[in-house]
Amino acid sequence: MRTGVCLCGAVRYSIRGDGRGFCPRCGSRLLNPADPGDTLVEIRIGSLDEAPFELKPEREIWVKRRESWLPPVEGAAQDDES
Repeated sequence: MRTGVCLCGAVRYSIRGDGRGFCPRCGSRLLNPADPGDTLVEIRIGSLDEAPFELKPEREIWVKRRESWLPPVEGAAQDDES
């Protein structure tokens, strides 16, 4: 289980399954399904209470827009777009 909060602190959440949401007060985007009907959910990592250091990126997207001073994520697949 993961927990998190929107930017202003008005909305807190716990994730175990489906969910899509924005904070109705500040508009922070908290989570959304990757694709309609998909079983995966994207969680905005910046809203988590604790950094998930055990997670490792598997893929980078939009690398064609990467800033020149940012190195590629080691071991992650590289996609020019989404």
